[in-house]
Amino acid sequence: MHLRRRAAGLVAVVGLVFGGLLATAPARAAAPADRAVSDTALITVVAAPAGAQAESGVPATAPTISPAAERVRYVADGTYSCPTGRLCARVWDPTRNTYKVFDLYYCNTYSLSYWGNGGDGGGFKNYQTDGTVARFSNSAGTVVHTSTAPDVAPSWWGWDPIWKIKNC
Repeated sequence: MHLRRRAAGLVAVVGLVFGGLLATAPARAAAPADRAVSDTALITVVAAPAGAQAESGVPATAPTISPAAERVRYVADGTYSCPTGRLCARVWDPTRNTYKVFDLYYCNTYSLSYWGNGGDGGGFKNYQTDGTVARFSNSAGTVVHTSTAPDVAPSWWGWDPIWKIKNC
């Protein structure tokens, strides 16, 4: 009986923790009428391998984006495709020693975290609707680069000065 009561208490605590996480999830942007949007978002949490470190010897941190990208994927050699209607941003992920690609579809201002990892840069492809302008801003909010679709960045792109991407 005592064990059953403790197990029920544990279930209640886990429910509160996960319930609180779900309640604080940001609202999703409205989708165009021709696209269905689910009420749930798929979020993948990736832990760094034990002992992963940046070149400086400091524990490495995976680059992230907020709000969540439509899709996140990894590419070993840096080459990647970008679906029509998206802005795809590629950045080096020192926790996996590979590139991480974020597919941005929903019109939003995306905040970048840990995109300057090791200075290995990345790139982007702007395959949104022709004429759509993406804006790349620094920490002060100043637009330091624009890209009018269709556009492909140079083979190497330094993310260090970029803190936000407004894809539309």
